[in-house]
Amino acid sequence: MTTRSFFAANLLGVLFVAQPHGIVERVQGFYEGTTDLKGQFAQRVELAMGQVEEARGIFYLQRPGRMRWEYEQPERRLLVTDGSRLWMYTPADRQVIVQDLKAALTSIPFNFLVGAGRLTEQFVVRSATVRGDCYRLVLTPRHPDAHLAELEMEVERTSLHMRSLIFRDPYQNRTIMRFSHLAVNSGLLPDLFSFVPPSGVKVLRAEELYFR
Repeated sequence: MTTRSFFAANLLGVLFVAQPHGIVERVQGFYEGTTDLKGQFAQRVELAMGQVEEARGIFYLQRPGRMRWEYEQPERRLLVTDGSRLWMYTPADRQVIVQDLKAALTSIPFNFLVGAGRLTEQFVVRSATVRGDCYRLVLTPRHPDAHLAELEMEVERTSLHMRSLIFRDPYQNRTIMRFSHLAVNSGLLPDLFSFVPPSGVKVLRAEELYFR
């Protein structure tokens, strides 16, 4: 293959527009058949004012409705849900914020991963393209959302493993989540998704903080 034809083939791969609903259904079907998922994540938040915040750690998901996000850098933080409540624990502050999961998931696109919704019910598919070895989906919420204007999703074409998620909010802030070392259906224990506040840690209710 000549350099020119190689370039042309790769360009077609990037620009090729796939059947959107077919890809979405494949992705949805894969996660509906997944009982649990774990891996590493790297998070980058790019604020409209120019600030950049980065973090990384390990995540665990178990259907239906359970998640655990262990932030290891730049500081230890923990987000855990057992399917009904969400705990947000910061050891350095010696406090945990607890919130009803339904309220927390209204603006979190991860809920389809844990069986709380379907992509096509929550989002309009703006585009679906093939880029190299990945599918790239651009989605917008079907209903106005104060925290999310657009979601860009990249999944591997063969395995359908999530490669990245990019969230854009109405204020031009952007959050990039990249995933690696994924393990599917490894038999995660339920204890991972429970949380008992350590002795001396202050427990705060989210609704008391946000509506004062």
